[in-house]
Amino acid sequence: MSQDISRRGFLKGLLGLFGLAAGLSWLRLGNKRPICRIEGPHLDRGHAVRQPFYPQSSGNNTRTIDTAIIGGGISGLSAAWYLQKKDKSDFALFELEDRTAGNAQWGENRNGRYPWGAHYLPTPGSDAVYVRELLTEMGVFANGKFSEEVLVHEPEERLYIYGTWQTGLVPWLGAREADREQMQRFLLETGKLRHARGRDGKRAFTIPLSLSSRDEKFRRFDRMTAAQYLEENKLTSQRLAWYIDYVLRDEYGSNRHNTSAWALLHYFSARSEAHNLVWPEGNGFIAEYLRKQVLTKISSAMALRQIEKVSAGYRLYFTNHREKRVDTIAARNIIFAAPKFILPYVYPELNAAYKARVSQYIYSPWLTVNLLVNHFGPLEPAWDNVTFGSKSLGYVVAEHQRAGKLPHARTLTFFHAFDHDDTLQSRRRMWAMSPAEIAEFALAELRRPHPEMENHVEEIGAYRWAHAMVRPVPGFLSARESFDHTRIDRAFFAAHSDISGMSNFEEAQFRGVEAARRVMGI
Repeated sequence: MSQDISRRGFLKGLLGLFGLAAGLSWLRLGNKRPICRIEGPHLDRGHAVRQPFYPQSSGNNTRTIDTAIIGGGISGLSAAWYLQKKDKSDFALFELEDRTAGNAQWGENRNGRYPWGAHYLPTPGSDAVYVRELLTEMGVFANGKFSEEVLVHEPEERLYIYGTWQTGLVPWLGAREADREQMQRFLLETGKLRHARGRDGKRAFTIPLSLSSRDEKFRRFDRMTAAQYLEENKLTSQRLAWYIDYVLRDEYGSNRHNTSAWALLHYFSARSEAHNLVWPEGNGFIAEYLRKQVLTKISSAMALRQIEKVSAGYRLYFTNHREKRVDTIAARNIIFAAPKFILPYVYPELNAAYKARVSQYIYSPWLTVNLLVNHFGPLEPAWDNVTFGSKSLGYVVAEHQRAGKLPHARTLTFFHAFDHDDTLQSRRRMWAMSPAEIAEFALAELRRPHPEMENHVEEIGAYRWAHAMVRPVPGFLSARESFDHTRIDRAFFAAHSDISGMSNFEEAQFRGVEAARRVMGI
């Protein structure tokens, strides 16, 4: 004789089925790696500059403005921000991609935002006037202090070495006495240089770098590699060499053999503060703030094809990828805030000297992989997590700044800079990697400190940066002092961090604001 199923019994059975389904889903996730999605700049739009372009076929969609800003990275956005602040509103910013931000691009998943590129801003010193002005406007800097909300929380950095984690990234754990002596000596010397001044009264190293001393006792380091500096100072420790290479890859996408010693010392000595400002989306947070300030002035999905010099200024031709047409812009001034290797393609009248200088710029390719890991809470990672001996840069945790206990689900942003001398070969290698190979490349590094983590990866995405950052090779500083890289032509000004020779937020912003000031005649 059958009995009716009680309401309680029915609900218990239903919950049991849900539990079984969830368990099976968990097992499937543990046994099957998610497909890696590939993101990145629109190569077809960017590479179109290599194709012939005939202005006479452009049509009549002409617009006249005072200033055209080319490029919507931090430099271009900063130029626009400054012009608007000074009530010089007759400008427009043109961006190749669908969204501004440059290498401060960011993404989003169910857990929140995460960085695709630049992921922090060191607290700016007193010389970084424009950065402090912006952070004050944003409410991040007030009364001489930076907001505790965005100052990176502890634990900040850790290094996986000898099967355990140590605090900080200098590899002290297990170091021999000779290694310790050399690492201490190097850090002590760079610490002294933070306070050193040249005969001209300027700080030896500061940001923006153009304010640094020109005293020969410091500038001589520009003529040697970082490796030669280490050799000259009898710093032969392999541990120190690894640490130096890690720092140079992280900051410049290079290594001690192809980086100026001046750039190495600048990294350690230019910033008196040792803190970082961080957001889940990295510097995308600042890029978004700037974008909103000048939103009505931005035209995205606009690929610059050619610039013509005319009596009243310049005529610019764009492929408008939204409207599927060619647009013409007449401008009295141009601020070129895009990478300079593009110039010879889009400006036929570029003088030979500038073209020769631009050909010497070297840009490092980067690969960023974001992994959403749904069971990572018990591991309590630091914000920045690096593996000793690795040639990759480890990972940062996007959710690190969240108040209270971090969630079990974390977004890990893994970085790899291709630091080889042959950057073209590195770009080709990166582009030849399949989605599966990219996923395995990142996971192979992450398995070293986290063997079980792979079983809990829910989502994988990758961003390929072909020309992520300019390298400060030996001689980069003297090359910029012997030639005015900021002026391309009459009323045609250069911005972008590549004319500083260093790809960081402070230099990008400084170059953008300085270009805006030149347009204004300041």
